[in-house]
Amino acid sequence: MSPQDAPEEGEYVIGRVIEVKDFGATLKLLEFSERKAFVHISEVASGWVKYIRDFIREGQRVVAKVTKVKEGSKICDASVRQVSGHRKQEKIRDWKNEQRASKLLELVAIKSKIEPEELSNKVRNDLTKMYGNLYSGFEASVMDEPSFKNEWKGKWVENFIDAARANVTPPYVSIGGKFDLVSYDAKGIEKIKKALVTPSAINKDTTLKIASNGSPSYRISVKAPNYKQAEDELKIAVDSVLKTLKAEGGIGSFERS
Repeated sequence: MSPQDAPEEGEYVIGRVIEVKDFGATLKLLEFSERKAFVHISEVASGWVKYIRDFIREGQRVVAKVTKVKEGSKICDASVRQVSGHRKQEKIRDWKNEQRASKLLELVAIKSKIEPEELSNKVRNDLTKMYGNLYSGFEASVMDEPSFKNEWKGKWVENFIDAARANVTPPYVSIGGKFDLVSYDAKGIEKIKKALVTPSAINKDTTLKIASNGSPSYRISVKAPNYKQAEDELKIAVDSVLKTLKAEGGIGSFERS
């Protein structure tokens, strides 16, 4: 999100309360440079509000829903009352993740010997457009490293992925590779199929798939909640396929993607 952006109606924002009066409160929007929001007393809390400072105070950080954007104005209308507890927690979590991602991008720039502002200007907006936000970009680099490397080029990419591995826990990671399997037996096809159906996921939250690229090439992919689990599952599956095929008189090799 660039500092020049403006919030949209219906969007949830984080603000710091900078002024409270009897009829409402003014927020400084932390995600939008030089933007503010006004929360009328009727939108501070559910029910009747007699003393506004019983519900909102200067210096407090709040989550609000934008209810009206005024063209040409840097102040929008917002509501704290219309924000559920679940939505509040979700917004704060996402905001903290973006703050963390910004710090990580600075570290990536320093390690890549690029000025932080230069790298931010170069890739931040594009990463945000593709993944929704910067933090999701870090998640994506861990979940599908080959695709990320194919999409993005530059000396910062490897350091970006390293930073993600060390600091970001994605919802899942996806890894895999390619088998080359050969059997010269009259029933070679059946023996290769037997080897390929041997492995199965050990953990319930792991997905393991094997498909053909066209004989003798076969691809395997593993999706798991974290890198260690994915790596362990992949190693066990690969060893199982190659061991089974060897016992059937075939030969095989594996190459990691």
